[in-house]
Amino acid sequence: MTENPTRRPARGPSRRGFLAGSAGLVAVAAAACSPSGNNSAGSSSAAPAASNTNADFELANAGGVLGWAGVAVIGAGQSNKLFIIDAKYHKTVTTIYNQVPYTERTDPAKYPNLRDSHAIVFTKDFKRMFTATASTYAHSVVIEYDPVTLLEVGRVDTGTGSHHLALSPDDKFLYAANQYGASLTVIDTATMKHVTDIKVGQGPDYISPSMYWDGKAIDTKYLWVTVDGGKTLAVIDWKTNTVAKQIPIPATAHGINLTPDGKYVWMAGLAFKEVWVIDNNTLEVITKLPIPGSPIHISISPDSKYAYVTTADNLIYKVDTTTYQTLWQSKGTVIPAHTGLSPDGKELWTLNHGMDTTRYPYLLGGQPVEGVQIWETDGGKLIGEIPMEAMPHEIQFVPYSAFGTPTPQQDISNGGSTATASSAPSSRAGT
Repeated sequence: MTENPTRRPARGPSRRGFLAGSAGLVAVAAAACSPSGNNSAGSSSAAPAASNTNADFELANAGGVLGWAGVAVIGAGQSNKLFIIDAKYHKTVTTIYNQVPYTERTDPAKYPNLRDSHAIVFTKDFKRMFTATASTYAHSVVIEYDPVTLLEVGRVDTGTGSHHLALSPDDKFLYAANQYGASLTVIDTATMKHVTDIKVGQGPDYISPSMYWDGKAIDTKYLWVTVDGGKTLAVIDWKTNTVAKQIPIPATAHGINLTPDGKYVWMAGLAFKEVWVIDNNTLEVITKLPIPGSPIHISISPDSKYAYVTTADNLIYKVDTTTYQTLWQSKGTVIPAHTGLSPDGKELWTLNHGMDTTRYPYLLGGQPVEGVQIWETDGGKLIGEIPMEAMPHEIQFVPYSAFGTPTPQQDISNGGSTATASSAPSSRAGT
C-alpha cells in the first residue's frame, strides 16, 4: 500500500446530539411553565389533518415514482468522485472524492484520463468497495473504501489507464483493465497486493461483472474482457488467472455482460453495430443481432429474460433474450451509455454523457450538466432524472445496510440524543 489515510479523531457529542438534548430541555421547561393541570394542547381544538398523507409525500419526494429501496453508487468520471444516491428517492446524498495528487490533463485524447474514476465494485457481503483513478499517465491506482465510514482503507498501484474493474466470483481477486496497456492487473483482495498480470492484447476495456445484486455471485467459470486494440474478446479462467480463449471481433466492442443465470454472454459491438450472444459454457457465438446505431452497454434483467441495450445514437432498446425481438425503443438525451438495472427489475438507469440544457441551463466545473435518466422497464417511459457533475460511468446497486443503519440513539426523530459513529476498520496492507 502506497498510502494510508489519516483517521478522523474521536469526537465529543455531535451538534445533532446537542440539539436533540436541547430540544428535550426546552420541552421540559415549557411543561414546567404551564399552569398546573392545564394542558394548552388539550384545551385547543384539534388541528385539521394534513391534506397530503405520508404516502403522497413519499411519491412527491421521489419525483412521482418510488424506486427500489437501496443505494446506487456511481463512478463519476472526470469529477474523480463516487456519487452515492438514494435509489428509492432518486436523490444524491453525498460524494467521495478520490484523493490523488493534482496533475494537469495534458492529453485530452486519453480515455480514461487523469483523475477520471469510472469503476465501482463491491464485494458480495457489501463490506468493501473499490474504484480506480490516476494522477499520472504512467500508472493508475485502485482505491478501497469502507462503505460504513466512507474512508479509504487501502490502495494498490496498477497499470496504465486502469478503466474498469471486476471481482472474481469468490471475491479473492480484483481485476483492473489497463486501457493504455495490454494486460489485466490481478490483485489479491486479502493482502491488497498486486500478484500477477494477465496478457490479453492491447487496450483491455470492459470486464464482465461477477455480481449484479443481492450479493449473489454469477455461476460462471469465466470472466470476459473486450480488448479494443487487439480486436478480440479475451475469456479469462478466473480460477487459474489465465486466458482460456481469444475470440476475434471485426472492430471495437465495449460493454460485455453475463446473464444473471450464467448461461450466456451479451457483447455490445460498438464499431460494427451488432450485439453478439455467446454461450458461456462452449464459448461459441450463438447469434449476431444487427442494432440500429452503435451499441455501447447492455444490462440483463434479474430473471435473464430481457436485455437492455444503449447506443451512441441516444437509443435504448428492450430485447427479449429468447426470441431476440425488440419489445420497445426509447430515446435518451445525450448518449445514454452505461446502464444499471434496479434489483427489482423495475427501473433502468442510463448514465448519460449529457442532459437537456433547457432543463439544466448552467455549467458544473465549466461543463454542461450530465447525469442519470431513469426509465420504467415495462414500457420504456422516462420517469426521472438525477443531474450530476461530469460523466457518470459504472453503477452498483447495494442495500441500505451496506452503509449502516441508524441506531435508536442516532435517530433524532425518535427522541435520540446522541450520534455515535461506527468505529473505523483497521487499514489493510497493500503495495
